[in-house]
Amino acid sequence: GEYDIMTIQDIINAIRDMKGEFVNGNINSEELVECMDDLIHDTEGTDAYSGFGTAMEDDGFYDTPDFTQLVVD
Repeated sequence: GEYDIMTIQDIINAIRDMKGEFVNGNINSEELVECMDDLIHDTEGTDAYSGFGTAMEDDGFYDTPDFTQLVVD
């Protein structure tokens, strides 16, 4: 359909597949992390790009620090 929304079951199945691939030695830890990153992006959908998610900060998308999250004690 137009909206590719993953159910909890879809996510669990994807994680199971990744785990199986890793345990069986088909992928290494770096590839496992890449699979996880892909899954995270898939499950977040467009939220990460609309200002609500912070996922884009983790991969160097922002070159400057994000002071909106700064907490001053």
